[in-house]
Amino acid sequence: MWTALPIEEKQEYKKMILAFASLTEVFAQKSDADETTEKPNPIINSKYQETIFQKVFNASAEDIGNTSYDAAIKKENQDGTISKYLIGIKTFGINSGHQKIAQFKAFHNTWSELFNTMFNNSVKEDGTKRSKEEIDKLNNQLYKDLAVEISNLRNTRIKSSKENLKGFTVTEEENVESIYHVLMPSAKGQVPQIFVGETSYNEIDVDNIEILGCTSVKTPANFDFTDKKHIYRFTVADTQLLMNFDNHNIIKEKWDVKYAEDAYEIFSNIANLVYGNEDAPQKNITDKQKEPALDKVTESYTWKIDVEPYSGFNGFYGVGSKMQTKNNYREKRIQKLKDIYQGEIEHTKLNEIISGLTVFLLEKASKNAEKYQKELLRKDLHEKLKVIGNIEFQKDVLKMLYRPITEVYIPIPNAKEFHKSHPNFFAPNAGLLREGTHKLALEPEQRKFNLVFEPSNTKIEAFITQDDGKGIESTINQAILGQWLLRGVFQLKEYEPLTMNALERVHINGIRMYKKIGSSDVFIKFVYIEDDEQ
Repeated sequence: MWTALPIEEKQEYKKMILAFASLTEVFAQKSDADETTEKPNPIINSKYQETIFQKVFNASAEDIGNTSYDAAIKKENQDGTISKYLIGIKTFGINSGHQKIAQFKAFHNTWSELFNTMFNNSVKEDGTKRSKEEIDKLNNQLYKDLAVEISNLRNTRIKSSKENLKGFTVTEEENVESIYHVLMPSAKGQVPQIFVGETSYNEIDVDNIEILGCTSVKTPANFDFTDKKHIYRFTVADTQLLMNFDNHNIIKEKWDVKYAEDAYEIFSNIANLVYGNEDAPQKNITDKQKEPALDKVTESYTWKIDVEPYSGFNGFYGVGSKMQTKNNYREKRIQKLKDIYQGEIEHTKLNEIISGLTVFLLEKASKNAEKYQKELLRKDLHEKLKVIGNIEFQKDVLKMLYRPITEVYIPIPNAKEFHKSHPNFFAPNAGLLREGTHKLALEPEQRKFNLVFEPSNTKIEAFITQDDGKGIESTINQAILGQWLLRGVFQLKEYEPLTMNALERVHINGIRMYKKIGSSDVFIKFVYIEDDEQ
């Protein structure tokens, strides 16, 4: 990626990073700044780095909790093709070791028994510690099993993040590449420099995982492994996955850093530029600087996803079939299915499926307990279909057991109150109700709005629907939204329901919707909301 970026943009990026680093001695500890001691290592503020990168390279910001990336760049190549770069931005010292790339706090309890076994295997019967070689041999398969599970979780999050950033459409002409962009300051006492590094941001190659062993006999549950592309380390204390960036072998450029002789004067000039003289007009602020940024967010609402078992994102999983009931239509469909496969499916197995279908489609289920029983019946029939092995028969039966597999809507929590408080957020009075009812007052055409996914800028036409205006659906083809959400963002298999555990796998638990200056569109991102940051 670095070599493909425009030279003038890279020069501007270099200038802005070096400008901040030139002020290092102001921020360094007093002992570090003493002229009798060694020069401190250049300081790079990670948030500043991300902001400058995004601004200079016209990259979209992806600093939300769930995504595996920090920025995305879309570039048109000379041959007319489009290249998209999904970028993880990092800064760490040139001589530093493994760096954190993921955390799995929600799975610590799930793996606790495995951790205990690893620790127990590190101690002999007499209570003395085993050697590293002995520990590695006893724990090898345990390390391998956990490495595979961690890698699959990591890969699922990467795939989900890609979908969240790419949006609906990535054409065959577009090349999407994932990259780590790294700035690595020199060590204290060395000539002040910043090294620009770049390495691949791959999914972990699960098929090529090789265990390298525990990190020490004192921490037998911390271990290293490789997929022949990168070396990874898992640590128990924070359930973190780290990666060895091979710092010295990924360098693309190195920049010399000059420390400012009078940093105080620089900050004084900034203060005068921004604040000026309180008694005089701020002549240094131009009219252009006073104009609001067109992409400035004007409204933003974020909420945690409440997983409903048979509606919302699990609309397809509802146990109430949409098949019509007039003129014994359901009974006729069941009989027709039986007639078609009478000679193809073994008699007893066919009758088991037909009997189950009859109960599922003809018996009512209004209470939650009754719905749950139907769900269990459907699971049982699904498993029996797999054993039978007739693909066409399986497809025909599943169509009768499930609603369309991409049928979803995005739920709005406390929708009635939300629409009252923010009546024009989606479309003017889109959530207005008929007096004394839960039904929407306006026609669907009047409840439409554009739903936009950044940074791809792909959009679909959506509308407010359901009682109390509690749902958002795509207007033309509901499957477009469902396919992208279920298979892409949530990484669910066909007929797999969304659960809290599935959300933890992709590190998503919330939705953010927002609007910008100069646009009536509604923007959406999927995020992770920490419990202590509601």
